[in-house]
Amino acid sequence: MKILITGGTGFIGKKLAHLLKDRHEIHILDKKPDTDITHTFKTFLFDMSQKHLFDELDTDYDIVFHIAAQSGGYYSLVNPQDDCDWNCKATVNVVDFCLSIKPKKVIFTSSMAVYGNASNVTENSETKPISFYGVSKLASENYIKLLKEHAGINYSIYRLFATYGSDQDINNLHQGIVSIYLSYALKNKQVPITGKKDRVRCLVHVNDVCSALEQSLTNPQTDNSTFNVLNEEVCTPESIVNTIADAMGEKVSIIEKDGYKGDQTFITGNNSKLKSTGWIPSLNLAEGVSEFYKKLKGNNE
Repeated sequence: MKILITGGTGFIGKKLAHLLKDRHEIHILDKKPDTDITHTFKTFLFDMSQKHLFDELDTDYDIVFHIAAQSGGYYSLVNPQDDCDWNCKATVNVVDFCLSIKPKKVIFTSSMAVYGNASNVTENSETKPISFYGVSKLASENYIKLLKEHAGINYSIYRLFATYGSDQDINNLHQGIVSIYLSYALKNKQVPITGKKDRVRCLVHVNDVCSALEQSLTNPQTDNSTFNVLNEEVCTPESIVNTIADAMGEKVSIIEKDGYKGDQTFITGNNSKLKSTGWIPSLNLAEGVSEFYKKLKGNNE
């Protein structure tokens, strides 16, 4: 199949592109260049909030993965205009593009942020986002659903919980709970955390995210439905830091700092709907952190 991946130079998009490249023709759309991607895949580089630039794309894609986004709750609070442009407006433009080319399916990565603070959420739980990011992701879900309503184009929506794993940017200290903690632990064996060290959330390794996205290509059980993507293992900042310390074989201390409005203080979920399609998470926190740390150390040696 011929597949377009928006956000293809980002953390998840790049992993997915390399996973699919041997069996499909992959094109990448993003606003930031990446030499690894551009040397491997046909790549389009532009700001997706600008509708006229979509004229540069091919028009015969079988599948569109819409992964591109302003992807952090913190940034959405600092600059809600960019969040709206890169999430809502970009998604509207993707939907408009897909209405014109009519792919077989559009697969969208949403977020646990649509739930706000909640415990053991299912896909039918109330959505009460507390950040602009969560609002923009929820709005984008509704835009995506209109593809089926207006043009009979199938979709799948995946609400990703905190995603981590090798090749995540540890220099970005405002996105990715595991990558942020790992970055601080590597620098000085001290990890500042926002909010209390015993707040709870569920995570998911990027490999398991990509396996969920991949199966949506061929599994009709994923058509026109929304899924939580997570490992149900309940984690706290303290348990994450301790797991990182174990992987490093070092002692790592925690410094509690004040939280900020819009940050989810607790979020756990249920993944039984996605598991009913045949998907199973393969890595728990200890295994996932070990994979992340070993790959990072290997790249730096």
